[in-house]
Amino acid sequence: MRRLILFNVIMLLAVFLAACGSGNAATPAPQDSGKLVNISVDTNPNPAAMGDIELILSVTDASGNPIEGATVDVTAIHTDMTGMDMSGAATEQGEGKYAINAKFSMSGNWKLKVYVRKEGLDYSEEIDLSIQ
Repeated sequence: MRRLILFNVIMLLAVFLAACGSGNAATPAPQDSGKLVNISVDTNPNPAAMGDIELILSVTDASGNPIEGATVDVTAIHTDMTGMDMSGAATEQGEGKYAINAKFSMSGNWKLKVYVRKEGLDYSEEIDLSIQ
């Protein structure tokens, strides 16, 4: 009797695994080739830690050319604690780099929303930032 139960369990498991395995394998989503602006964030200090931090944003166009003369605004929101947010304008540093000083009073996960505006360009992007 035990062998029959064990056999049935193994058969059910095999059928279940076969059903889960059928179909196409997941393929990664294609890169967004229509993206007008690329934004990367560096921090000083690096890695980012609680306290005063300088966020350095590198802003380039789709071809990798620096975007200069833009208005760049940054909002930082703590994703784990409602009401913990700050915002301000970044200062142009040249060659597509913009900097803003921020005081992160709490460690954890933050979401930066970066707005870039220049001559008809109105772009925003959300970037995850971890504060230690």
